[in-house]
Amino acid sequence: MNGFLFRYFLRPGVLPSAGLLLLRVALGLMMIHHGQDKLANPELFATNYVVPLHLPFPLLMAHLAGYAEIFGSWCLILGLFTPLGALALSGTMLVAAYHHILTSGFNIYVLELVVLYLGGSAAILLMGPGRFSFDAGMLGSLLVQRSSALVARSGVRQGPGSSRAAMGSATPRVGPILP
Repeated sequence: MNGFLFRYFLRPGVLPSAGLLLLRVALGLMMIHHGQDKLANPELFATNYVVPLHLPFPLLMAHLAGYAEIFGSWCLILGLFTPLGALALSGTMLVAAYHHILTSGFNIYVLELVVLYLGGSAAILLMGPGRFSFDAGMLGSLLVQRSSALVARSGVRQGPGSSRAAMGSATPRVGPILP
C-alpha cells in the first residue's frame, strides 16, 4: 500500500509535478465560477438542468452540484484532498455531459468544454496531485515518520556508513526533488 501511495502522491520528477500543478490550478480556477453561478440562482439551474434529467430533489441536486464544483476546485488549486476534489468535479462533469447529450445530441460545440473539464479532472484523479501539493507534503512527512519508526523497531543503526538494507526496497526515499 505504501508503494501505491508513494507513486500516487509523490510522483517522481519535477516536470510531471509542475505539469500536474499547472493543470490543477487552471482547472480549479476555471471551475470555481461554474459552482458560483449555480449557487447564485439554484432554482434556475434546477429548472433548466436538473429537472430535464428527472433526478429527485432538483433544488438539492443543484446545491450539491454548485458546492461540489466550488469544493472540488479549491481542493485542486491547493492540492489538498485532491482525489476527493477531482472526483467531485468528474462527477458533476459526467452528469453535465449526459445532460448535453440528452438535450443536444453529440453537438461538439456544446460538449467540448464539458469534455475538457471531465478529461482534466479525471486525469488528476488517476495520476494524483504531484509533488507540489499539500497532499504530497503531508504524506511525505507521514512516510518519513513511519520509516523512522520501522528502523527504530528493527534495531538497525542509521548514520554514516551504516547499511539501510533492513528497511527493504518497499520503503520509498523521500528527499529533495531532483529532475
